[in-house]
Amino acid sequence: MKKILNILVLYFLPLFVLAGNIGVYDLRVENMDNPLGIDAISPRFSWKISSDKNNILQTGYQILAASSLDKLNKNEGDLWNSQRVNSNEQLWISYQGKPLQGNEEIFWKVRAFTNKGKSRWSTVQHFSIGLLNENQWKGRWIGLETMQPGEQRGLHTRLAARYLRREYSLTQRVKRAMAYVAGLGVYEFYVNGRKVGGNHVLEPVPTDYRKTIYYNTYDITGLLNDSGNQAFGIILGNGRFFPPRQEKAYKELIFGLPKCRINIVLEMEDGKTITWSTDEKWKLTTDGPVLSNNEYDGEEYDARKELIGWNLAGYNDEKWMNAERCDIPEGTLKAQMTEGMIEEKYGKPVVLKNNILDFGQNMAGWIGFHVRGNQGDTIRVKYAEKLNADGTLYTDNLRNALSEDIYICNGKENGILWRPRFSYHGFRYAQVSGMKNIKQDDFMAYTVGDEMQETGELSTSDTILNKVLHNALWGIRSNYKGMPVDCPQRNERQPWLGDRTVGCLGESFLFNNERLYTKWMHDIVDGQRSDGAISNVTPTFWRYFEDNMTWPAVFPFACDMLYEQFGNKQPIINSYPSLKKWVNHMIDEYWDNGIITKDRYGDWCVPPEKLSLIHSQDSSRQTDGELISTAYGIRIMQLMEKFAKMQGLTDDAGYWHAKEHIMTSAFNKKFLTFKPGTSLRPGHVLYPDSIFYGNNTATANLLPLAFGIVPDSIKKEVVKNVVANIMTKGDGHVTCGVIGISWLLRGLSDNGFADIAYLLATNASYPSWGYMAENGATTIWELWNGDKANPKMNSGNHVMLLGDLLTWCYQYLGGIRNPNEQNPVPSGNPEYVAYKHFILKPSFEIEDCFQVNASFDSPYGLIKSCWNKTLQRLHWTVQIPANTTASVCLPNGEIKEVGSGSYTFDVNIPSKNPAILKDEFLYDFAPFPEAHASTILELKNGDLLASYFGGTKERNPDVCIWVSRKAKGSDHWSAPALAGDGVFRLGTADALFGGLSGINDSTASAAFGPIKDHPEYQYHYDGNRHPLCRVAGVQQLKRKACWNPVLFQMPNGEVWLFYKIGKTVDDWQGCVVKSRDGGQTWGDREMLPKGFIGPVKNKPVILGNRLICGASTEANGWRFHVELYDLKTKEWKYVGPVKSTEAVKTDDKKIHPIDCIQPSILKLKDGRLKVLMRTHNGFLAQSYSSDNGETWTPVTLSDIPNNESGTDAVTLQDGRQILIYNNFQTIDGTKKGPRTPLSIAESDDGEHWHHVLTLEDSPISQYSYPAIIQGRDGKLHCVYTWRRQRIAYKEIDLSRLK
Repeated sequence: MKKILNILVLYFLPLFVLAGNIGVYDLRVENMDNPLGIDAISPRFSWKISSDKNNILQTGYQILAASSLDKLNKNEGDLWNSQRVNSNEQLWISYQGKPLQGNEEIFWKVRAFTNKGKSRWSTVQHFSIGLLNENQWKGRWIGLETMQPGEQRGLHTRLAARYLRREYSLTQRVKRAMAYVAGLGVYEFYVNGRKVGGNHVLEPVPTDYRKTIYYNTYDITGLLNDSGNQAFGIILGNGRFFPPRQEKAYKELIFGLPKCRINIVLEMEDGKTITWSTDEKWKLTTDGPVLSNNEYDGEEYDARKELIGWNLAGYNDEKWMNAERCDIPEGTLKAQMTEGMIEEKYGKPVVLKNNILDFGQNMAGWIGFHVRGNQGDTIRVKYAEKLNADGTLYTDNLRNALSEDIYICNGKENGILWRPRFSYHGFRYAQVSGMKNIKQDDFMAYTVGDEMQETGELSTSDTILNKVLHNALWGIRSNYKGMPVDCPQRNERQPWLGDRTVGCLGESFLFNNERLYTKWMHDIVDGQRSDGAISNVTPTFWRYFEDNMTWPAVFPFACDMLYEQFGNKQPIINSYPSLKKWVNHMIDEYWDNGIITKDRYGDWCVPPEKLSLIHSQDSSRQTDGELISTAYGIRIMQLMEKFAKMQGLTDDAGYWHAKEHIMTSAFNKKFLTFKPGTSLRPGHVLYPDSIFYGNNTATANLLPLAFGIVPDSIKKEVVKNVVANIMTKGDGHVTCGVIGISWLLRGLSDNGFADIAYLLATNASYPSWGYMAENGATTIWELWNGDKANPKMNSGNHVMLLGDLLTWCYQYLGGIRNPNEQNPVPSGNPEYVAYKHFILKPSFEIEDCFQVNASFDSPYGLIKSCWNKTLQRLHWTVQIPANTTASVCLPNGEIKEVGSGSYTFDVNIPSKNPAILKDEFLYDFAPFPEAHASTILELKNGDLLASYFGGTKERNPDVCIWVSRKAKGSDHWSAPALAGDGVFRLGTADALFGGLSGINDSTASAAFGPIKDHPEYQYHYDGNRHPLCRVAGVQQLKRKACWNPVLFQMPNGEVWLFYKIGKTVDDWQGCVVKSRDGGQTWGDREMLPKGFIGPVKNKPVILGNRLICGASTEANGWRFHVELYDLKTKEWKYVGPVKSTEAVKTDDKKIHPIDCIQPSILKLKDGRLKVLMRTHNGFLAQSYSSDNGETWTPVTLSDIPNNESGTDAVTLQDGRQILIYNNFQTIDGTKKGPRTPLSIAESDDGEHWHHVLTLEDSPISQYSYPAIIQGRDGKLHCVYTWRRQRIAYKEIDLSRLK
């Protein structure tokens, strides 16, 4: 029996160890999929692990590498059998097998051992080794070293494409054929008439050809004929080797005329190897159809000169010349270890009007079209990013780039699809001329850019931000051209370093850009000058050796990004000597006692004071260049210390640390202003002490905050100055240029102001990313004012202003973060990079962000963070890749340490204070963008009813009265329902009473917008910001704005909803609508008697048979009065205006009668009534009545602060008084104060008040016009305006105050 049991155990053991559906996928070599022709002799392997079980950890791996597929299938690793390696590593595992040789093909696979069993072997992958050095290359560089008639240098270079061909005879069977192609500037390579490389275009990627020349590798085995002649052909375009502009020799590098070197290595069935290579026996012509190809100007193609069959065997090339042996380029031949650029179909134009095509999306690429025409007809396609007002192409921002493709017909095309091959464009629009009767189906747009996996996807509940994220993706995609470039359309398209210093990190969430940036780091090493200087444009197509810290800072920053995001430390190791040389160059040349004195661009492109400007001329907006350079220098010293430690360079690490310490001290000594005790309102975030850096721009303070320069003791005040700059000087908008915007959103979030970061990310008005999107942008503009600025520097497809937006979205909205100083992990393991262990910590404190769906395909696998929430409840699902762990940070402060798998969290979000029992918005979305002036009522059955006005904006005629209802016991409010409007039918008594005399009456507007009881006149908003009206033109209807609703339930149970109608406050007419079913339906509007407006903002009170309504007027100064309604006689009585005593007015600091409006009525314990009112005097006003409202004492000031905003108050059942107000005293010399904080104060006698609870304190402000009541259960219910976007509701239990 025991023997049988042992047999069963052995039988089922393999099933156990392979349990859990553990798999290995996405195998990569040097982070590429089955790459050909790499020149790494110790290539590095990576893979991902999949499983349907949680908490999977790799404990080991085994890699097999073989010289043939047959051997690998037999599990024979004749090149390398790693055996089992006990390790949890799965990224960048170095090959340690037999030495690899040039032109060798390697097959490999891997399996993973985990804590829950081992995986099956992966699918087989392969790669090949290129020609490892110049000695392995045969043949010569060939081409034509002289320009031909009609070709020219200068402003608009013209050079015809070079066509080269050769035929070779094949007499033996080929086992494997590899082509190694180096073509300068760009090329298309053909074998037996077929283009090689699939949809790859513009190969190879550009470099500084003086230092590095890339070649591409192709497996052409399947393209060869079985025997006989084999035809090889190549078309050479100009690319950057023969640059598009050559009029400024001091600036532009000119490398030479196009040339190529090709090796075709044949492994024969008999084991022999044959190499065919370029030499002078190849034939060449410039008399082909590509007359000119210029990256800026476009391509000119003459189909009459087509060389039919030129790339096929048997073509008669007798009239072609022999290729010349060319000058050997200076650069070293290296394998292109990036994916290169590809062409992809985008789609047909969405609009065709007046021969102008609109593709609906700004992009980089070219347009293909089905050719129709007679011989000699010339078809022109002119590209542009946008249109002029008259519908013509806007080309001013192209500068002198012609951006036009020209096709000359041969008359035999019959609708053939043609597109350029060597010139791409930046465009959304194109004008077509020379082709008759064009239609949309004739055209197809193609995008051209780096072949790169999209790794990130993020959407939110905000439609503006979603548009911005779309634009960002398209902007980045458009500007990956084998190197990151600034723009794809004008006569520039250069790899400016400063555009990506911080942006490269954000881009790495959207794209697997590791290969691109690893290549670019090599470009920067190549481009470094002998003294250590680095050009601001690298590769150095423009020689801009201008010396500064910020633009070349991309060198260490991107190296760090490659390590942190992808786990690739090799760029740091390879670049360190060049980095060291550059930093020491800057220290040697520009160090002054710890200050770096040289800067070039400052905070480039801050929002200017005039929309027509490119750069601000206001010195208060600009940040000191020395401050910027020194701050960046300090951060660079920190990175250099990190890089040195990684390599065990102890002395270097100490050197950099010492420099950082000196610079930090010097920075604080020179740039810090320290004047504590200077705040006009101590403690208020918008009124900080004078503790700031430089001239107190946001950028000047953000940099020392981001780089750890600010002493902890003053950090809070420095942050306040950033906030004040944005919220006060910037009116809640971006105030930074390229430098500041790189740190703005994270700087705010890291210091407690994620809500301001979200405000900036979702803004739709200038200056903002949303402003671009709302004004037609489908990518990112070069300037914040890109729709108005001078076209000399006004690209419509730039990414430099993205700053840290993308990083912030993924790290703070999605919450997906690598550990760092701000977010350490419990173990403190410094090797947690590339999301081996990561933190999930979304900014749940952002109240108006209701939903985020974020995913990021990290090097270890897919990370997901998808959540939706109310103000008090969170639903969150997360996904953790195998072989990783995560710290999941819940909103209550709890941290869950989890392993791989999927998890769901349904948790409460703590309130700001235990006294706040319910914290809600009345709605998330509504058919209007703004709302204000709310009122609340508890019905006799316990239901809550709230009302407010909503529309495009206060005073706009489309503003109507809306209600929301919350049934007793319900957990949500009903959607906004229309209860009242300001629509009048002309000619009626109602209209005459409302002051409307006829159709041309200028006091009202046409009836655009919602109309009560007429659904066909409803309108809708696109998302939550932009109005789209759809209204029939009914001339007999006119409308005015609605204002200040007030709810009240009469003793008979009927609900009255008072509101005002008027073009302005002075034009107000009072009215009321009534409901007999608790606010579910409303009767017709009833106008109050002439001169009466009803309760102006706050609820009335009933004493006996009298409804006492606090009211006010504003026509000739603010004046308080009372309107009394007799419940029996139904008659109104006007009391007032009530006299005021005199006091100092804050704006002019002179004595005037007290202005007061919007009274709240309290019942004092001695039987008197008291009102509290808004003023211009910095304090609430007060008045008393001892006769139930018949007469009132002269108005005086209380000692309760007032910011010149509305308040409300209520008398509790126990006689205490409660006030809801903005706890801020307007500062002398100003008209009003910020509408934040919003607070609750309590008084036992109505005279002496003390603050008990803060409801809102965000500096975003506009927490105002509150209403408060006490429910039958003693709880308080309040509603108030929340940033003019929503109406907030809170239920409060004062007994639970903390």
